[in-house]
Amino acid sequence: MKKLLLSLLAVAGFSAGASAMNLKDAFTALSNIPNVSVVAPDYNMPVSSTLSEGGDGMAAAYNLDASQIFVTGNAAYTILNQIPLNYMINGGNNGDVAAFVYSTPTGEGKNDVLVAAMSGYRGMVFFMYASDIDDAVRDALRSAPLKMEGNFLSLEAALPGDNEFNIILNKAR
Repeated sequence: MKKLLLSLLAVAGFSAGASAMNLKDAFTALSNIPNVSVVAPDYNMPVSSTLSEGGDGMAAAYNLDASQIFVTGNAAYTILNQIPLNYMINGGNNGDVAAFVYSTPTGEGKNDVLVAAMSGYRGMVFFMYASDIDDAVRDALRSAPLKMEGNFLSLEAALPGDNEFNIILNKAR
């Protein structure tokens, strides 16, 4: 009986691992969901800066109506659920707003980072991918305080070199 149970657990673990998605592939998939397009930084983005110079990929959708929010949000969560949970270094979801920060090491003190921010109230989704992020930046993102209340969310990270990376979701953004 124990062998059967262990075998089933091994198969389940292997199956879960086989469907895991790396962060670059997740960003590519998120960039291709309905209503989302690859964008250049603009004033609509819920982030204060990028994580690297020229290395970021960004995709977003703004001003979605209720039916678009449903389709786009479900597609986003379907993809985000394929990223192993242990890749998440910060984030939260209260049903009105959500922000998730994922990181995986690439070697030699560098990391890939994926940021997802969504607001049902604003009808907005935003995704950013960056590669070759230093461990110090990753650690700052990991320890950044996350505040959520209703349709307000903020994640404010003090990065090395007096830089910052902030995600703000509220009525104005």
